[in-house]
Amino acid sequence: MENPYRVVIVDDEPPARDLIAAFVGRVPDLLTVAVCSNGLDALAAIQRHKAELVFVDIQMPEMTGMDLMALPLTDRPEFVLTTAYSHYAAQSYEVAALDYLVKPIAFERFMQAVARFKEKRGRAREVEGKVPDAPPAGEELVWLREEKKLLQIPYQEVLYLEASKDYVKVFLPDQMILTHLSLAKAAELFRPPEFIPIHRSYLVRRAAIRLIEGNRLLLTNGKELSIGPSYRESLKKYIKLLP
Repeated sequence: MENPYRVVIVDDEPPARDLIAAFVGRVPDLLTVAVCSNGLDALAAIQRHKAELVFVDIQMPEMTGMDLMALPLTDRPEFVLTTAYSHYAAQSYEVAALDYLVKPIAFERFMQAVARFKEKRGRAREVEGKVPDAPPAGEELVWLREEKKLLQIPYQEVLYLEASKDYVKVFLPDQMILTHLSLAKAAELFRPPEFIPIHRSYLVRRAAIRLIEGNRLLLTNGKELSIGPSYRESLKKYIKLLP
């Protein structure tokens, strides 16, 4: 393939790295651009090579796979989490991982993850593979894709966004739009200071916040959302009255 998909492999165990690298080598349109033993090296490799697909172990010293996924990355790749423990499955969906592979990994299962990646990237290319630009000052409309429809919505009417596996639910006062987008990609469109991350699953329009009490947040439409413990500092940055 003329332009193969760029893959980064991250695992602190050499046999696990070698297995994924061997699997990638069997797929003509995948190319391993970096093999890393820790999250810090992986972060540098992802940015340097503009990786499109990352296979990353969950349990690693210093920086876990979940920690790596939580970092704000430009041109964000898709992440496939690998682990010896099946109880991380629910968390993998919460952080919008593309897939979750339990060791020992069979080639057939690996190829299922690759197929999901190609399908998702194919859909993205239908809309030029880009998240639309956030509306510049003075513009109030934004386009979102829902199934085969393109919807134009008032940017300032969006109350909040909620991650839902490979999709994002966009809530307006009178409707909900389900769009095929990760929350991280949506955050490139719905940006601070207008939109604030309050949880790994939520982005909230600042003007839609009516009340904050403890770890709960109440919106102008009466919807109550939980504030993630690690997100309170980001709230403080945008809402100066928080203690």
